[in-house]
This record gives sequence, C-alpha cells and structure tokens, in this order.
Amino acid sequence: MSPLPAVIETYIAAYNRKDVPAMIACLSDDVVFRNISGGVVTAEASNKTAFAEMAEFGATAFETRSQMVTNAITVADTTLTEVDYAAVVAIDLPNGWKAGQRLSFTGASAFRIRDGKIASIVDES
Repeated sequence: MSPLPAVIETYIAAYNRKDVPAMIACLSDDVVFRNISGGVVTAEASNKTAFAEMAEFGATAFETRSQMVTNAITVADTTLTEVDYAAVVAIDLPNGWKAGQRLSFTGASAFRIRDGKIASIVDES
C-alpha cells in the first residue's frame, strides 16, 4: 500500500472523530462529492457549503463510524483507496437503517487533490 497524502489522512481521521470542521478544512471551496451505492448515486454535493451540511447530518446520524484504509495507490493528483467501513446508526434513517443497527461493509474511494486540498471525493460501495 502506498502512503496516503497527508490531507487525505487528516480528512479520514477527522471523519472517524466526527469532527466536521476539521473535515471541511481539508476541502477546496468547489469540492465535488458523490456517494454511489449499488451503482446508484445516493448523495451529492458540489461545493464546500453543501458538503458541510451533509457532513453535519452524517455526524449526528451515527453513534460511531470508522473508515479504515486497507489499500491505496496514488497516481499524480488522484488517490484510490479500498476501505473497510463500520458504524452504529444513531437514528432511524430514510434508507431503512434503524437506530442501534451495526453496519460493516467494504468500499472504495477516489480522492483528487488540487493545491493541497481535496477537490473531489467519490465513495462507492
């Protein structure tokens, strides 16, 4: 596994702590975010403000959450990661997940960095 760029390490650590301001500090103003589950786009944001709103909701929706990078490769400004994800749901969610439910799955994320900030994130599971 190649080492992660520092800004991605910082972002993932902040994500795991549910520290939204620290997550947002890693992003470019025009960050693009997309979450894809089962081939369907389930969430999107096209700037830092929209991403922050989603991140705030996500931080409250889960009692705990953790992303652990199991593999990564960086080529030029793009880093591809394989991730083990675990969480405990805090509130009943519209997608059918229930408070107290434990989640565990694998996925992948593609990060693009521009000028030392994360310019795009695509999460897929």
